[in-house]
Amino acid sequence: MNQGLTYLFLAYTVIWIAIFFYLLSLSRKISTLRKEIDSLKK
Repeated sequence: MNQGLTYLFLAYTVIWIAIFFYLLSLSRKISTLRKEIDSLKK
């Protein structure tokens, strides 16, 4: 049972790290798009 909990914890950790990096890349893309939109408005 203990090993099952270890795998569960590792799986949750990997998933949360993946979500964090996905959101980080998404926010960078949104930031870049906003800069492009601002430059086009001028």
